[in-house]
Amino acid sequence: MNRRLLFVHAHPDDESSKGAATAARYADEGAEVVLVTLTGGEAGEVLNPSAAAVAPEEMGATRARELAAAVAAIGFTRTHGLGYRDSGYHENPDDVPAGSFARTPVDQSARELAAIVRHERPQVVVTYPEDGGYPHPDHIMCHAVTMRALELAEDPDADLDDGPGGQAGPWRVPKVYASGVFPPGRVHALHEALLARTGVSPFTEWLEQRPERFEGPEPDALVECADWFARRDAALLAHVTQIDPDGFWFEVPREVERQAYPYEGYYLLRSDVPIERPESDLFAGLDDHDTRAGADLGHVAESASG
Repeated sequence: MNRRLLFVHAHPDDESSKGAATAARYADEGAEVVLVTLTGGEAGEVLNPSAAAVAPEEMGATRARELAAAVAAIGFTRTHGLGYRDSGYHENPDDVPAGSFARTPVDQSARELAAIVRHERPQVVVTYPEDGGYPHPDHIMCHAVTMRALELAEDPDADLDDGPGGQAGPWRVPKVYASGVFPPGRVHALHEALLARTGVSPFTEWLEQRPERFEGPEPDALVECADWFARRDAALLAHVTQIDPDGFWFEVPREVERQAYPYEGYYLLRSDVPIERPESDLFAGLDDHDTRAGADLGHVAESASG
């Protein structure tokens, strides 16, 4: 089976903080690993205190350059950008500006993404959980758009000819996951390892103030990818305006992370094949499924068109 994995992310830098080591591993192992970025990140601010100031009108171009460098570090096979305008972070949904991604009708952006899914024909898609993973309106919308796009991509009655790639036949993605950046097991493992080593942990405040957040559930899939942490770090550092090299993302020494939690975790949103938790491979169970699924839907498309 020619493995094809597609990540859907909201902004430039999300591809580096959510599943970058997994993407690098699968790319090195011969899979086609495709990235879709939904917005340009224009509403982002300079978060790295050591980075130069960027004028607001230059932020989109700056983040596009940073994304290109991160993509090269990770080794994505292909990338697509839908080009929607970053909504910015707003605690009050009423403050989300008109014309931004989170204000765009779901079906509009979902149709564009569905055309890409038909063109790329991935067996596995990774997006965000229903709550976005955290309450950024673009992250919440990323989940909604992805799940709607998957419905449209497999629907033989959905006419997607107006989108690049939409002319390809219907395609059902047999396994869909949400990335889990800080699952309970990871936070507890790193916290305890750091306390044992240094007596100090950056997760102490999290665990004291919001203990309920780290009580479960654990990921359905744990992809071992410690050998690719360096590629993830290089990708993070490519986002010069967003990532402080002396900040949070680098507070856990990599040798500690390698020993305590050498994984990236994923929560299963749907699967057409039985799974055994925790999976160690996002493609588990698909070796005999890929051709059959594509053939079935292709047959449906042929029948529908003629």
